[in-house]
Amino acid sequence: MGRKPIYNKVYNQLRYQILSGELPIGSLLPPERKLAEQMGVSRNTIVRAYSELEAEGFISSRRGSGRFVEPLPPVSTFSRFNWNDTYHSSMLNAYPSHMADLLSVGISQPQMVNFAHGHGGKHTLAESGFAEYVRSTAAQLNSYYLTAVEGDPALREQLVSWMGMEQISSPEQVLITSGSQEALYMLTTLLARPGDAIITEMPTYFGSLQLFQSLGMKILPVPVDQQGMRIDVLEGLLARYRARFLYTVPTFHNPTGYTLSLERRRRLLALSEKYQLPIIEDDAYRHLHLEHEPPPSLKSLDLSGNVIYVNTFSKLLFPGLRIGWIAGSRQVIQLLSKIKELSISTNSLGQRAVAAFMSDQALAPHLRHTRRLYREQAETMGHYLEKLKRLGFSYEKPAGGFYYWIALPEEIDARQLMLVCRRHGVSFTCGDMFLLREAEQRFIRLCYTHEPQEQIERGMSILADVLQARKEFSL
Repeated sequence: MGRKPIYNKVYNQLRYQILSGELPIGSLLPPERKLAEQMGVSRNTIVRAYSELEAEGFISSRRGSGRFVEPLPPVSTFSRFNWNDTYHSSMLNAYPSHMADLLSVGISQPQMVNFAHGHGGKHTLAESGFAEYVRSTAAQLNSYYLTAVEGDPALREQLVSWMGMEQISSPEQVLITSGSQEALYMLTTLLARPGDAIITEMPTYFGSLQLFQSLGMKILPVPVDQQGMRIDVLEGLLARYRARFLYTVPTFHNPTGYTLSLERRRRLLALSEKYQLPIIEDDAYRHLHLEHEPPPSLKSLDLSGNVIYVNTFSKLLFPGLRIGWIAGSRQVIQLLSKIKELSISTNSLGQRAVAAFMSDQALAPHLRHTRRLYREQAETMGHYLEKLKRLGFSYEKPAGGFYYWIALPEEIDARQLMLVCRRHGVSFTCGDMFLLREAEQRFIRLCYTHEPQEQIERGMSILADVLQARKEFSL
């Protein structure tokens, strides 16, 4: 196995630290000699690594001041329009199609053990009883006609009651969307324009990165630790840059599983008020705790009206429903309704089935059963992961959500491992899918909710065998 040049290792380490937000935008990099001493390499190695990072736009030199981390520009800019193209391919092809790739693997290879998909499995459907509500709703003629642009009134009433927030007291403060992805698209187009800066945790949900990049946003990353988003780093960014909004998954974060502590939630809200920074709170995993309930949502603590709340039945029930919602002030919902009107409405049959399901108080018992099931599946996967610690695996037990976020041994390349495991019948996601750019790094994400117990056992056995073989080969 050929060894890579030392400068390449230094370059990749610095690049990952910038992409993940560990080296915040605007921060001063160490002088060449000092960093060389810290890393135990020659000064020329550091010079070469810095030069490559500067050529890629990650850092810049300022005469007499040193080198600083720079905000990455949007992935692509518009070139002269080619009338022979149906789509503006330079913009659409500028970022990876992670969602399409993951869905295609599941469809084209249904026998694959799938630890990549970030949703519950088909085995949860039978126990829910939801199919009966779909059949009953399908028998009603009005289910095939359009409902209000803002969404089915009965469903919006149910959601106000379900959320139980003082800040959201009326259906007029709720808008139904085609999943949380449409919600995020609508909010981004409302709050920002191409070239504007927005802030998000890093790593973060790749669907949000793909969306932000496609809309030409300049993304300012904030790193996370075991208590969630690093609010101290965020404060430094807000002092230097004018961001249009902040996007966060504060509860059972995707992909790390971390939850923003209550103390940090209060500090984040204080900064939002100080800098008049809108916050988009993606709360998809709140009701999927494995043990204790998480801290209150940001929206329920919001005294200024700066938090816009987003959630989805893709995680609470089933992803194919494509039903989510936005909750916020009446003014925000009125503006969003104008955008939603461009796509007319979200599917009526699905909305009415969910409204009936909630009206019969069926959602709460479904979630209690689902949490028990997910807890068992997480324990099964955790049993196998515990054995892999001897190979250099490290991870933290999830408290909720869908995922294990795993650090591999340094000598194992995460992307190569992912591709080899696919050939052996196991699919999972590589950690750089959750960064702004592809990068050499050592994290993978395993979803424990999608597959039933026996498939988890089979998939983890295959993963262990592949890892053992690669570990021996690298020695």
